[in-house]
Amino acid sequence: MTRIVHTALRYPPATGGAERYIQEIVERTRSVEQGRDVRVLTSKMRTHGPITLLDPELVMDDAIYVQRLHTSKTPWISYPRLQALSYYIGHHKPDIIESYGFWYQPADAAARYAKKHNIPFIFHPIYYENNTRKKPTWQAYKYTIGKNTFAAADVVVVLSEFEKHLIQKAGMPVKRFEIVPPGIDTKKFEISQSNPFASRNIQGTMLLAVSRISKSKGLQDIIQALPDIVKEVPDIQFVIVGEDFGYAKHLVSLAKQRGVEHRVHMLGKLSDDELIGAYQHCNLFIHASHYEAFGIVLAEAMAAGKPVVAR
Repeated sequence: MTRIVHTALRYPPATGGAERYIQEIVERTRSVEQGRDVRVLTSKMRTHGPITLLDPELVMDDAIYVQRLHTSKTPWISYPRLQALSYYIGHHKPDIIESYGFWYQPADAAARYAKKHNIPFIFHPIYYENNTRKKPTWQAYKYTIGKNTFAAADVVVVLSEFEKHLIQKAGMPVKRFEIVPPGIDTKKFEISQSNPFASRNIQGTMLLAVSRISKSKGLQDIIQALPDIVKEVPDIQFVIVGEDFGYAKHLVSLAKQRGVEHRVHMLGKLSDDELIGAYQHCNLFIHASHYEAFGIVLAEAMAAGKPVVAR
């Protein structure tokens, strides 16, 4: 039996495209019948900037192979650490270590363990650059700890040619690239779902965004432009689907300042069927994120046959 230990900062039911991607790989890799067992070492975090925890009732449904460790903060920077991670990696006696997330401690610690114990290491950097990562502290990390994590990897798995290009441009040491893009089940989008807007008495031309509510997703830019959109589309309604990462209050305040508070609707996290219904019943999908490693929501909107506007 081959034992694969996966390490990730967050894991479903924590929301996000990266989290779903990790879960898909874990579940599709695991096959006891074919001699592949897995373990997932992750955290109890719902968000990591700021740190909030998942509802304990939600993680009670974790698969038996998922182990959630306590986390500790790192002073001055957003770099949560899974406590005793190296111990737990060793406890599971891995034949392969697979880790996710450049800029994140679970991958860095796993890389060091893999190198020390001569264990094959697969690294999914889910790499991106933004203004925060250009600060001196993060640049120092990038070319020390981060560079060593890349160097330890036997294979670096990227989501796209674009991500590969970013990594090459940054000068990271890579032995071998493999491209494994996220996938979606298009057949699910062919099944008609009920209208989640109508059930909430939201009527008009639906402009839909699906993302976590954070500054980096650019939702504030859409709200800023909404008064101008109203001039062209008087019945426009802007619907946001996704969990709040500490930025919703700012969006509410901005909507009031712009006089469009009655046109902005935050629905939070929806079930899979409701989310597909939102895609199916919107008129236009918009994604104003300032950066993405891939952007799976764009593919989902297109699978529902909707026009897409993206930054």
